[in-house]
Amino acid sequence: MSYVDWIRARVGTRKIFLVYSSVVLLDEMGRVLLQRRADFDVWGLPGGVMEIEEDIVTCARRELQEESGLTAGELSLVGVYTHPKFDVTYPNGDQVQQFTVCLRGMVNGGQMQVDGVETREQAFFTWPPPDTLTIQHWYRAMLADALRGGPPAFTPPFANGRSQDQIAAIRPYVGDDRFIAVGASAVVVREDGRILMVQRRDNGNWVFPAGYSDLGENVAYTAVRETKEETGLDILPERILGVYSSPLFHHTYPNGHQIKDVGVTFRARLLGGAADTHVDEHEIADSAWLMPAEILQVTPAQYRPYFESALAHLHEGYFLL
Repeated sequence: MSYVDWIRARVGTRKIFLVYSSVVLLDEMGRVLLQRRADFDVWGLPGGVMEIEEDIVTCARRELQEESGLTAGELSLVGVYTHPKFDVTYPNGDQVQQFTVCLRGMVNGGQMQVDGVETREQAFFTWPPPDTLTIQHWYRAMLADALRGGPPAFTPPFANGRSQDQIAAIRPYVGDDRFIAVGASAVVVREDGRILMVQRRDNGNWVFPAGYSDLGENVAYTAVRETKEETGLDILPERILGVYSSPLFHHTYPNGHQIKDVGVTFRARLLGGAADTHVDEHEIADSAWLMPAEILQVTPAQYRPYFESALAHLHEGYFLL
C-alpha cells in the first residue's frame, strides 16, 4: 500500500502535508520535459509523493522513471516549495499543503513512454512553452527557479494566520504508527562564528533549534518560529543548507509515537531578541553558542552524518541527506 493510500484511509480528505518530488528534466538541447496530468488535465513536471522508506532523491528518480520512462544523471536542488499559496485540493476532495522538493537533471537514459495512469501525454518543450499549455502556478515557479539558476530557492517566512498543528491533526487517527512529518531546523551563525545550539529536555541531546511546521505556514517561517519559541531569539533564514529525508530520521519518542522527519535546514542570521532558556521549559533545558568543532563533540552519534553535512556547507553548497 502506498503512503498516500495508507494515510488517507486514516485521515480522510482533511488537509495534511505531503512530501513531493518534482523533476526539471532537460534534454541535450536544453528543452524541458512537461507532462499532461490525468488528475487536473493540466501540464506539469514529473514527480510524486515520497514513500515513507524513501529519501527525496530516490523518490524523484522512481517517479521520473515510472511516469516518463526516462532516467536522469546527477540531480541538483532547485528549491523547496511549501508556501500555502501552493495548497492543492484534488478532484476527489483530498486537501494538501505541499512540501515539494524540486530537483534538476539531464536525461541520461531510458525510453520515453507515458504511464497512462497519472500522465496522458508528454514532450520536451523549449522555454517558455507555448501559450496553449495550461501549467499550474507552482510548476511555473519551479521552472523559473530552475532555469534562472543560483542557490536553492525558498519563499521568505510566511504564515496565513490560520495555522494548525500538523502533529495534532494526524496523531489521533494513526495512533503510535509512523507517519511523515515535515519541519525545519536553523543553523544560526553569530558574527564570531559560533552557532546556536539547544539541549532537549526529553533526551538531553544538543541540537540546532528545530521543529515541525504548522499547516498554514511555509518552512522558512517554521525555522523562525521554532527558534523564537525555543530561545527567545529572532533570526532571518538566509539560504538552504540542506534537505533531510532519509530513513536516518525515523524517530520513536518515549511515549511510543513514531515519526519520519523530513525537513529543510537553513543557515540563518541573528537579528536580535533576548536569549532566554526559560522560553520553552517543556522541551528545552539549555542553550549555548558553540564553535563547529564543539558541536561535533556533543551531538548525538546517530545523527552525526547530518551535523557533519550541515557544518560542511556553512559557507557554500548544500546537502541532500
